[in-house]
Amino acid sequence: MITEDNSNSGSPVPPPKNDAPKDQQQTLVVPTINYAKPFPDVSKIEVFAGQNFRRWQERVSSTLDLHGVALTLTNSKPSSSSTQKEVDTWEHANRVCRHTIMTTLSNELFDVYCSYKEAKEIWAMVLKYTAETAGKKNFVIGNYYRWTMLEEKDIKDQINEYHKLIEELNA
Repeated sequence: MITEDNSNSGSPVPPPKNDAPKDQQQTLVVPTINYAKPFPDVSKIEVFAGQNFRRWQERVSSTLDLHGVALTLTNSKPSSSSTQKEVDTWEHANRVCRHTIMTTLSNELFDVYCSYKEAKEIWAMVLKYTAETAGKKNFVIGNYYRWTMLEEKDIKDQINEYHKLIEELNA
């Protein structure tokens, strides 16, 4: 006679029987509390690579405002005389803001700003970057509009000047 061993058959092992009456059985309920606050959904925000700054800025700031953390973009870390709750709240808001800004930057801009630890610093530097870029662009456009050909100058030099202006406009 051959007997089969079904101990490793993969079928689930039934739980041990509790023969105590129902009123004496104890059920252990472990509450699960999620203390982590979700980060903002930035999937709808275009990655900022130097184009469409105003659109990017408005989308990021309104997203952060909806999550109640936008004040971190303008407020510095609370002083040591502040309560621990104020410091913790600011640190969480800073993490959310920094994460949101960094995840919506292009790889090139991410590499530039990843060393900054405060969202306020990153926000200020991005604003400065775009202001400088816009100022330079306005300067180049002004040069283009003021450029004229002169009879006393060599035509080849003037054409080279014109090509440089066009390259600066396209940059």
